[in-house]
Formats: sequence, C-alpha cells, structure tokens
Amino acid sequence: MPPKRVSQVRPEDPPEPLEVRVLKRWIPYFKSKEKMTDLCYLLVDIHGDAIEAVADVTKAEYFDSIIDVQHCYTVDKYVSSPQRQYMPSVPHVASLKIGKRATFTPLLDKDIPNYHYNFATYDDLTPRMNPPKLLTDYIGRIEKVSPIMFRTGKKLRKIIIQDERSNEIEITLWDEKADMIQTEDIIGKVFAVTATMVTYFNKLQLESTTSTTIAISPPIPDLQTYVNRFQELVPLAEQHASLNQITIAELKTKIDNKTAQQGHYTCTARITEIDELRTWFYVKCPKCGNKAYPEKDHFVCLDDDIEEEEALFMYCLNAKITDNTDSIEAVFYNEALNDIVNISCRDMVIDLGNRNPKVFPNKITSIKGETKLLHIAVKGNNNIAVNKAENPRTFQPATPDPKKRTLAQLPDSDKKAKH
Repeated sequence: MPPKRVSQVRPEDPPEPLEVRVLKRWIPYFKSKEKMTDLCYLLVDIHGDAIEAVADVTKAEYFDSIIDVQHCYTVDKYVSSPQRQYMPSVPHVASLKIGKRATFTPLLDKDIPNYHYNFATYDDLTPRMNPPKLLTDYIGRIEKVSPIMFRTGKKLRKIIIQDERSNEIEITLWDEKADMIQTEDIIGKVFAVTATMVTYFNKLQLESTTSTTIAISPPIPDLQTYVNRFQELVPLAEQHASLNQITIAELKTKIDNKTAQQGHYTCTARITEIDELRTWFYVKCPKCGNKAYPEKDHFVCLDDDIEEEEALFMYCLNAKITDNTDSIEAVFYNEALNDIVNISCRDMVIDLGNRNPKVFPNKITSIKGETKLLHIAVKGNNNIAVNKAENPRTFQPATPDPKKRTLAQLPDSDKKAKH
C-alpha cells in the first residue's frame, strides 16, 4: 500500500505513514521571547507537496538527535492539526504536531525532492499582509544588490529583483540571511527566495524571516523557462532612464519657470565638484531620529538611551553635478551615495575608521567624474536631492565577424585578388 500523500492530510485525521524529506528547521521569531514556543520543520513528499511539522521548542535537543535536515524519513504517530495561525510557510490546511511519541524512521534511496517552491505572483502579495500572514516564495531576475548595511543595530542587505511581469520588488535580508548571497557576477541571474514576509513602505516589499532560504539559479525543472522569460525583460535601469528623463539645462529652466516643484526625474550626469566645506555624513538616534553625538567610542542621544542599539549613520554629500548641457548643485542622500561607493555609511565610518565628517575619505573624493543615472527630486525650496544612483545602460558594440570583412578592411594582397 503506498504511503499517504502530504496533500491528503487533513486536521484531526488519524496518523498514517508519510514518506518525506526534511527540508529545513527553524524557530519562528517573535519580539517577545516568551512567545517563541514552536520548533518547526518543513516536510516534502515525492509529489513535491509540503507540510509543516511543529514541536515544542523545549524539546529541541531531543528532536535534533533524531531528525537531520535534508534526510528522508517515514513519519508516523503525529497529530494532524489545523495550519499554524501566524506566518505559516506553506498554504496547507493542516500541520503535523509532533512529540516524543512521533516516529522518524530513516529512508534510504528515496527520490524525494530536496527543494520546495510555491511561487507567488505580484497580485498575491497584498492579501498576505493580513492574518494569518502566509509567508511568500518569490522568483525574479536580480537587478541590483546592496552592500551590507546596519539599521538599529541589525545587519541587512537589500536585493532588487524584477519578476516575469516586470514588477520591481525590493527584498530585505536581515541578520545572518544578509550573508547568504555572494555579490560577484549575479546581476541578471534567476533568484528564488522562500518564506518572506510581505510588508509595505511606499510600495510592496519582502523581508526575510528565520525560515527564509535563497538560491541563485534554483534547481527547478522549469528553470530554463524562467531564464528565457527574464531575458526578454528590459533591465530596470533602462526602464528608469526613460521615466521623466531630463537634462540639467531643462531642469534649471523648470526651476526658473517654477514648474519643477515636487518633481521627480532621472538625469544622466557626473559629479564634478564636492563641497568639502560641508560634512559628508551625519549620525542620528535609532529611536527618535534626532542627532546623535560622539562620546569616546560610541554615540549618544540627548533624549534616549541607545547603549543597547547602534546609532544610524547616514551619508549626506553636497556636490555639483554636470551633464553635457549644464551644471547644478545637489545633495546626495544615503541610498544614492551607498549606490555609488558600494559600502554602507556605517562601515565607512566605523570599520574603515573615517570618524571625522569634515575629513573626506578617498572613497568619497574618488567618485568625481563617474557618470551615473541619478534619481533626483526637486524640494520645495528648489534644492536638488539625489535619492538613488545607478550605472547608466550601456551597449557594447558587436564583435565583427572576421569572415564578413569589407573590401576596405582586406589586406592589399587580397584586394588585388578580388579584381
């Protein structure tokens, strides 16, 4: 008799043997550690269907002694319960409750998948912000990867992907998840992420959780189909370049005519001067956002106690930008300068020892002359803010086919032979 399929498990069903692979183990995160009571496993069967198994976290040592991630087992004597009520990782109606009575008998030579993806579409995202806040698997093409950054003492990395419908999605990888991706030669690669939480800050975003996994070129049967689809997408940098593209001369005309207020534009330009009479970064309190002050080897706030948290380091560079039409003064804010120097402000200050905001490090001054696609905003006082910077889209000339040389390119001996 074949084992029961995972997809057939329903709450309150009596246990029947399931042949599965244990894909991952995690403890769901809660701000209050008293609520961290579950130890979770994701199980997948030979049909590719997945279900969660949930144990008491106080029994972690016992289950770690009998369950190895990526190993296969026959699982029995579990209790079939309803799906977890908060941030379940798969859309199954049931989950398995396991205690010391449950059995995990090792299985050998079983051709059970070693991965599970249930990719969402962009239209699926908004409903997942509501309870039970089903976690989201997503796939797209990598457009941009940030360096490691720190926010309120937590490490993070941001990844921008484009899905097959050309939707732009920002994914934040927190803490140890930020180290899970290598940044070399990955732009344009297929990227799959699992178990992310849908959030909203000006636009829909995804954030990693304790159960998140990531993969470059994931081992899925239809990978080549995704590769082919993504190759047809216009890179986001090229799309952005066509949105409200403006020259500096045109921008100054709009400002003079008072038609640029609160406008957002893109402009291809280079930094030609840096105002070294101003500062290049500032530090603020992670709690109230007010200025933080240096005090020996750390920073303090006038109002809040931040000894347990790290202050926020933010780039702010005053510079002149120039294109082939004109020049204008602009302020490069944190994300924009991060995009250009490829190192977070916190790392520039703390790790590289550049603690004086009036002494400009070489990594800052050396950016003069670099041409970038700048995302700019005109403030109410007509000041120019640069909020984002990208490499401009460039097209490489095609390599000539040596078999198709023109007569003018042929050696003299060959020209004579042609007549």
